[in-house]
Amino acid sequence: MLAETVEDMIVQLSYPDFDERAFKLGLPDSVAKFPAKVYGQALKHNSVVVKLAGLRWFQDRPGIAKAHIRPIADCLEDPDGWVRREAVHCIEKLDKVDEKVLDDVASLLQDRDVEVRKSTAKALGKVGGKSENVLEALRQAAEDENHEVRWKAQKALRKLGAYSTSE
Repeated sequence: MLAETVEDMIVQLSYPDFDERAFKLGLPDSVAKFPAKVYGQALKHNSVVVKLAGLRWFQDRPGIAKAHIRPIADCLEDPDGWVRREAVHCIEKLDKVDEKVLDDVASLLQDRDVEVRKSTAKALGKVGGKSENVLEALRQAAEDENHEVRWKAQKALRKLGAYSTSE
């Protein structure tokens, strides 16, 4: 039911040059009240827009998202850059994240998509902790070819207390 609703809404709202991934759907209340299990299953759906609907639903419910961290973290490896970026945003909203998930997030600092790299650097500044793997990945990203990625990585290092001007 969730997948059909999301895909129907996308078709109804579509127009030329419309990138449905960018559209943050306002799901009907009846659908938004579905159990978390339904949204967890959405993260494994074939449709990118259904995955995005699931990730964005969890972003608004970080307490519930903690129980679904593994399928959320699995989305970090999705072929679609929008899905990877929204998974990072979802993880960023959590209070505490285990080191394995942080390492998975940090690996996206090498992503081919600059928007994913920017989102990742920003998120790690919030949830990065003191993991040496995360700090090293941020140090490398502080020398990224893209100036916005560099700036966000440097800011994240400052937030984590690991930035010095000699770097």
